[in-house]
Amino acid sequence: METNKKLSASYVVIGVKEKIGYGFGDFASNLSFGFVSLFLLFFYTNIFGISAVQASLIFVIARVVDAIFNILIGFAIDKTHSRYGKLRPWLLYGSIPLGLLTVLCFLPLGGEAKFWFALCSYTIYCLAYTAVNTPYSAMTNRLTQHEASRSSLSVYRFVLAIVGYLIVSTTADILISPFDDKQMGYVFAVSCFALLATFLFLACFGMTKERVGEEEDTPAPTLREMFRAVIGNAPLINLSLFTVFFYIAYTVWMAIAIYFIKYIIGNEGFTSSFFMIQSAAYILGTVVSEKVIAIMGKKKMALVALLIGVLGVLMQYFVAGNNIWLIMTGVCLFSITLGMGFVAMWSMIADTVEYAEWHHGVRTEGAIYGFFNFITKIAMAIGGGCAGWMLDYYHYDAASISASALSGINILMTLFPGAMFAISAIFVASYSLDEKTYRDIVHKISLRKQSAL
Repeated sequence: METNKKLSASYVVIGVKEKIGYGFGDFASNLSFGFVSLFLLFFYTNIFGISAVQASLIFVIARVVDAIFNILIGFAIDKTHSRYGKLRPWLLYGSIPLGLLTVLCFLPLGGEAKFWFALCSYTIYCLAYTAVNTPYSAMTNRLTQHEASRSSLSVYRFVLAIVGYLIVSTTADILISPFDDKQMGYVFAVSCFALLATFLFLACFGMTKERVGEEEDTPAPTLREMFRAVIGNAPLINLSLFTVFFYIAYTVWMAIAIYFIKYIIGNEGFTSSFFMIQSAAYILGTVVSEKVIAIMGKKKMALVALLIGVLGVLMQYFVAGNNIWLIMTGVCLFSITLGMGFVAMWSMIADTVEYAEWHHGVRTEGAIYGFFNFITKIAMAIGGGCAGWMLDYYHYDAASISASALSGINILMTLFPGAMFAISAIFVASYSLDEKTYRDIVHKISLRKQSAL
């Protein structure tokens, strides 16, 4: 512990209880956002009654607006000071509005103006989600500066995230199917998930503590300082470019999965089993990440994960054919990549805050995480648009499925995300912060603060 104290007063090991509490935040996020990601496109085209092109336009507009909003939220975070800390108050006050707006997305309202209702409800939902999730994501930086604990926090976060996703993907149909009116079935299901998510966000607020920066009475950074901390942050820029292509792959895959099960596998009853197997692989990738990072570091693990994903989707497209076991093997390899990739990504972004603090003399979690979430939302806007546009390009029609549509669905589940992973690897290779460099930066920041006393 002596070494830890020399690095920083905030360089502390986080206990299991607090890690679980932090993980509850992503558990809640995936009960809400997981349901929306998995089912909203299908709900729009097959239940609500709008076209794939209209749905794509909704996703693109909402996510671009949301992406811009991320920047504003980042600035607001850095100006926040309260007795609860800098980030946790956003969970306390934002969780209930988010729960209500999650349900609003699936309400059968609008009539002739259903497109406009869908656009407005989804856009407002995205803004509410951002107001909670951006500060939640940045909490990794405020809980500790201990790099192993930060990696462990990311593991707990994503394990509990996939638990939320698994609950949604395997129980949604059970909640929806008893209703003859499928629209009301969706409303009932999303209401159950939104209520549980609200309680979990509040649990996350209550079980965590902000430590980093709390001992300092420093003024909020100026807009110019925030801008410089982002634009002059080379590791952040490379990480963001990796994230763009990784998230496009993830978003397209998530949106197309329901279509893939229904039309390529040809068995809607397999939906729960599909997501249970896929989720188990995701959990495996997430859980092993902590040990793999300890052996080779975050950057190398991310490159290995991307290679696994590319090989998995290539095997699925060129070798699997109609063999369900080979198909699911490809799905599992893809999901292992997701688990490892997200842990690496969100551990790496935390380190760029200290990089900016050392090189630019300002600590600005809000601006950096706001920018990073801006990047993820732009990527999801592109991915959501690609999913709908490509379905239209391949002549998808829910009333009559053509050979072209089947081919397009298969490509969007395999070759397309594989190409995105390959491009992602280029930018991971350019990321310059390794574990030793990070520890040196934390130590230098601590010495600079001591000398200023």
